[in-house]
Amino acid sequence: MLDLFLDTADLDAARPLLATGVFAGVTTNPTLLARAGVTTAGLPELVDRLREAGAGTLFVQTWGATTEEMLRHAREVREASGDVGIKIPANAAGIATTRTLADQGVTTLVTAVYNHVQVLPAIAAGATFVAPYVGRMTDNGRDGVGEVLMMQRIIDGLGSPTRLLVASLRAAGDVARLAEGGVDCFTIAPPMWEQLLAEPLTTEAVRVFDDDVARTLAAATDS
Repeated sequence: MLDLFLDTADLDAARPLLATGVFAGVTTNPTLLARAGVTTAGLPELVDRLREAGAGTLFVQTWGATTEEMLRHAREVREASGDVGIKIPANAAGIATTRTLADQGVTTLVTAVYNHVQVLPAIAAGATFVAPYVGRMTDNGRDGVGEVLMMQRIIDGLGSPTRLLVASLRAAGDVARLAEGGVDCFTIAPPMWEQLLAEPLTTEAVRVFDDDVARTLAAATDS
């Protein structure tokens, strides 16, 4: 099964795409919230509006320099916004936070993952999801797709229930290559949806269909 998420805090961009019924939910992070002008105080309202628009699972990122701070902020976010998944940075404090939240039954997403080795502590911590950043890996001279495929092989080899939720996707072809390798969960920026659908031959075929329908209707009217 393939699960697609929207990676955005822009409600106007998210609404029409969520209305398609194709997307499982929405992922956010502090950068996306800041870009959309959403403050911490305004986060619960955004979550409510996204749920009304059709988002199932929503992810909000916790923050802090220590595990205690991350846990406190995660608790505050869930008290204000309900049953949201918690995104957690893939550092030492974050992995300890993930273990505690997983033990509490919270859906967790270990984020900002840049190499296949990092998937191991996330799995050990019981992470529900791991978010590797394909585009940013590639920007830094790494084989982003290759790293993610290695992560999937590790997960499969261990028989782990942890899933990859791949982020920082910039090319539709990368999504297809990763899906071919068994990756089944992606979060995409709204413009990427158009890339996944873009095919000139399909556009031309639809144009021909429309022209033929118009001629058929015109002939029926004339008769």
